[in-house]
Amino acid sequence: MKKSKRMQLLVDLAKRKEDAVATQLARDKAKVADDQRKLEELKEYAGQYESERNLLGLSAYLTTNYQHFTNRVQQAVQQQEAAVGRAQQQADMTQRRWLQARSKTQSMDYLRDKNIKIENLLEDKQEQKQSDEFAMRRFISQ
Repeated sequence: MKKSKRMQLLVDLAKRKEDAVATQLARDKAKVADDQRKLEELKEYAGQYESERNLLGLSAYLTTNYQHFTNRVQQAVQQQEAAVGRAQQQADMTQRRWLQARSKTQSMDYLRDKNIKIENLLEDKQEQKQSDEFAMRRFISQ
């Protein structure tokens, strides 16, 4: 088996790994976007309740309950912000893995192409040698 054919197997393996990491990266980025959307919804929800509290003129008891509720919503916002941060870190890590996998695939492609060129040159030289020998035999036999 030619070296370029063996290299093609390695290129195919590297490409599959790169594709798998790219798929994971897409999932990670989708998770970041989803977590970010949830965060924005929570912030909007918290903002609505805060503005309503100012408009309602609640009794002291209801104000305390309302404050506890808004505190819990703020805690949920903080937790979601942390979730967004973790999801972004994961996506960044996967991005780095994808770049490494892509670089490896490109290196393998380069080596395979280099081997193909070398093999083609050797084949061309072999064909030229055979052609020269054939021409020499014809010349000698005349």
